Amino acid sequence: MLKAILSVNEKKIPLKDFMQEMLTNIILGYIKSTKGTPEHIEKITIEINL
Repeated sequence: MLKAILSVNEKKIPLKDFMQEMLTNIILGYIKSTKGTPEHIEKITIEINL
């Protein structure tokens, strides 16, 4: 089962199943098209500091 978690300023933002799936698919599409990405992906961590 996929699980996407979104936090902003250390506060967890609740996501409905549809939003979790959409966010996961957008990120997976980007990462899978990036050279050097492993074929088998178990976990992805993204941190953006503004």
